[in-house]
Amino acid sequence: MAESEEFYQDEETDHLDPNIRAELRKSKERAKDAAEARAELDALKRELAFTKAGIPETGTGALLRKAYDGDTDTDAIRKAAEEYGILSNPEQAHDPVRDELETHRVIQGATGTNQSGPTVYQAIQAAIDEAGSVDAVMEIVSKQGADGGIFSTGQR
Repeated sequence: MAESEEFYQDEETDHLDPNIRAELRKSKERAKDAAEARAELDALKRELAFTKAGIPETGTGALLRKAYDGDTDTDAIRKAAEEYGILSNPEQAHDPVRDELETHRVIQGATGTNQSGPTVYQAIQAAIDEAGSVDAVMEIVSKQGADGGIFSTGQR
């Protein structure tokens, strides 16, 4: 409120009791505090909606958070983020479990422990499935079984 308006309002209330004028000032202060609290609440709701939508707080996500002026529904925010290329896939919007799994895959690839084919056990199982007789199965077990943890009893 401008000073001139406040001055005129005080002139208009000069004929009122001092207690009433004091209460009017207090009510104006309370209204101002309520308006500030409402603005803060709206800002917090907006931030929560962006967080629920999976919009990052840094980079292009921060720009969207500042510039976005549409509906604060999480679906609307996600749609806007997809339009601007911030979220490529809404289902993969910052999933910490997927991020950790991807990190483990990268580590496995770097250390050479990533297995890209069937395991030894799977290879032995496939050979046993293709064997046509008990003798052929026993031959496979005796040659390849130890690598897969399968041992022959020595009986045939």
